Amino acid sequence: MVEGYRAAEAVNLFTWVDVDERLSIEAAAGHWPDWLVEADAWWDGLELTVRAGAGEADVRRWLDKVFGTGSALGDPGELVLALDRPAGMETTGLPVTLVADTEYVRSRRDPRLMERRITADLADFMQRPAQDSFASDVQMLAFHSFKGGAGRTVHAVALADELARRGRRVLLVDGDLEAPGITWMYQAQGGACDVAYEDVLALLHGTPRGGQQEAIAIAAPYLANQEVARHRGGGTLVVLPASRRVRLGPPRIEPAHLITKDRPAHFLTESLAELAAAAGLDTVLVDLRAGASELSAPVLLDPRIQRVFVTTLSSQSLEGTEHLICQLGNKAPCVEGRDPSPAAVVTQYRLDAHTAEAEQAKARLTASLECFTARYQGQSQGLESGEADAADTGGVDAFVRAEPLLSPFREELLALPRSWDDVIDVVRRCGVGELVGKLVPEVPVSLVAGALPPEGEGSLEERRGALYERARSLVFAERSGLDSGLGFLSTEPLRRLVGDHRTNLPVTVVVGAKGAGKTFTYARLCAAGRWTAFAEHAQESVQADAPVVPVLDPGNMDQYGSGASPEGPQTLRDRSAGGQGARPDDIRSLLQDALNSEYREDQRFWSATWLRCMAVAADGPHALDADAENVLMRRNLSNPVLFVFDGLEDFFQDLESDAQAKRIALRALFTDVPDWFRMMRSRRLGLVIFARKDLVRYSLRQNVGQFLDRYDPYELRWDAHEALRLALWVATTADAVLQPEGELALMAPDAVSQALIPVWGAKLGRDNSREAWTERWIPAALADFNEQVQARDVVRFLRDAAELSMNDEDWKDRLLSPSALRSALVRGSTEKLKELQQENPSLGNLLRSVGSRADEVMMPFEAEAVGLDANDIVTLEEAGALARDNDGRYRLPEIYRHALGFRTKGRARVVRG
Repeated sequence: MVEGYRAAEAVNLFTWVDVDERLSIEAAAGHWPDWLVEADAWWDGLELTVRAGAGEADVRRWLDKVFGTGSALGDPGELVLALDRPAGMETTGLPVTLVADTEYVRSRRDPRLMERRITADLADFMQRPAQDSFASDVQMLAFHSFKGGAGRTVHAVALADELARRGRRVLLVDGDLEAPGITWMYQAQGGACDVAYEDVLALLHGTPRGGQQEAIAIAAPYLANQEVARHRGGGTLVVLPASRRVRLGPPRIEPAHLITKDRPAHFLTESLAELAAAAGLDTVLVDLRAGASELSAPVLLDPRIQRVFVTTLSSQSLEGTEHLICQLGNKAPCVEGRDPSPAAVVTQYRLDAHTAEAEQAKARLTASLECFTARYQGQSQGLESGEADAADTGGVDAFVRAEPLLSPFREELLALPRSWDDVIDVVRRCGVGELVGKLVPEVPVSLVAGALPPEGEGSLEERRGALYERARSLVFAERSGLDSGLGFLSTEPLRRLVGDHRTNLPVTVVVGAKGAGKTFTYARLCAAGRWTAFAEHAQESVQADAPVVPVLDPGNMDQYGSGASPEGPQTLRDRSAGGQGARPDDIRSLLQDALNSEYREDQRFWSATWLRCMAVAADGPHALDADAENVLMRRNLSNPVLFVFDGLEDFFQDLESDAQAKRIALRALFTDVPDWFRMMRSRRLGLVIFARKDLVRYSLRQNVGQFLDRYDPYELRWDAHEALRLALWVATTADAVLQPEGELALMAPDAVSQALIPVWGAKLGRDNSREAWTERWIPAALADFNEQVQARDVVRFLRDAAELSMNDEDWKDRLLSPSALRSALVRGSTEKLKELQQENPSLGNLLRSVGSRADEVMMPFEAEAVGLDANDIVTLEEAGALARDNDGRYRLPEIYRHALGFRTKGRARVVRG
């Protein structure tokens, strides 16, 4: 391909830049005379270093040959290289200076697209790295596209996810410093962003004499907080975003800035590998900047990296990719049997219209990929004799070259959703991960679906009874006592809460609706006693640690607040105070005095009040007269703690009374207090506030969406998959069925569904019936139209279904009979509506009003038929309590319909795919 650049006719030379480019092409093509050592073009002249014996006449002939006849001008001793100007303008040129070569020193070629020195060495390969592999045998892959919009980032993310699911421990680096894509997905997810690629570059840039260990020691621990997935078999996925900042613009430190003479040529890639190894990861995948950019060159020019080129069928994209592949292959080819093979992916073509074009592109790219080895055939520059012999004999078996992959058009991939999890869901549904997984065939897929668990010991009735008792104890788990042995289910929000705070204690607000498990989680935190112990229950490991100190307890925990539990709230406060700690009434008295104060509508007053409550909770009643900020600062230095709040809805029950003061009090707790913690240098204190979502909306009437987005990753909510996982956890911890192999929290959704068949069967009937599949019916029946399920609804459903299945002799192949499942839904619906009226009276009353027409109309219904106006419709739709059919009529979720008494037309059942 280099020959293709060397046109026979002369080309326009406007400036020294054109001269420099032409000379570089000549050198890389091997068209360098023996007498010429080096050429340096500058804005004011061209300097040629020549060997003894070469004269001006040789130089003139060569310049005319390279740049076209008539290029060498000037009188003898005043040689000038002509530059092109329009007719009528004075001819100008670059003065040419000849410098005698004294002792040529071969310089190192750095991993840049633009060469710094133009010498005959450009016809050779770049020097190979000193080592054939990276530190700790870390594998590195890089995705690149010549044109943006080719789907590079989507396929990079899909492969990272696929490798993690296979058991790899992956570091996904957003190397696109100018137009980051992965960074936006990750930040939209709300995950921790403690260290970024920009930070790593800056840390490496500041290291003296090329040493990178200090930079790695600083950056590696923070990667633990940026884990986005963990799978069976130890597979993990950690994201290194491009930047922590929201400012747009070029990076302060670019990868090329790390290329200095006191550092190895491949300092950046070797540092990334060592960073991954230090963080316990084995694979690095880099999503690079599109185009022929020096931002990507240090990665693309390391032959130890598996380079993946993504292109569409667009002429610009395909031809540019071909040129770039060959240019890179001429600089840093793969050595057979030692380096990973390059690969290409053709994207965004239609199977029904572009099959022939796709196959042609595949053939063209196959030929281009041979540039990585074609120049190696028969050459031995920089290679040992044995390697040269292997190349001469065409040892293709030792070098497994990946065939270009074809990734057809998918509409879902055109407009990706905003957050990381949603993007992952799309690429999995489209099968992109399985496709690009072929790029790394040496790693077998290890997605092992859990085997069908055999029936547990004991009779069918005994196991049904055990399931009933277990579910009954969990319906109101917070009332069961902290030492009741209820266990702990590691859910995605809790894993994120812990995973984002491995090296530092959390400062966060955990939001959830009534019944989502706030108080249960608070109780588990107290029962654990320390952040590390809670992390272990969540099946995670952390480095930061501190004892848990409850500040405000929920009202229904008073019965064991005296320390009946080994790790009850009062026990924890006593231990923190080194004696008699603050009692729940002490804290409530502080808050009640504040509500009665003349400053009760001052937000700063409430911020100070909450800090005072925490100081008293940590140090005991004697801290009442101390300066709260000083108490907390001392704690931060010498005896850090993790403060937890729950029961806000109990203390602020009557929100209509003194509403303004209560709104300000809650706003100060939700916003000002966390900000105070975050402003603390070298912070070792933590804060977790459990709050019902309606209280958050009540107190933050402005920017509530922004607030909820900030803490969205930790919101206690349950989708269909988590609901099924919870049901299996209840059943297995009840010993009603045996525990499947592997960790429940990491089981694939299909494995969870299969493991639940002994609980409720495959279908709501015999396996050969046309009834609905239970794995789809149950979440749909319990969910609202926002596809959210409440944990309490799930365990209540299991409790009632187990009770109703007692003595049922017709269904011995499962614990819960189909008729019991349907009846349990009706029972739970009634309790659900009662709880909703307690949590959100206005929404509950609105649904009651709709239900008052149930005897007159059937579902689906017209809005007017049940007295709904436009505002009512919006309110119910936002709450997931109403949905519109295609014909303009409305439906209620099953979890509400039964309590309200609506009948449906025909025998239709709500079963969402």
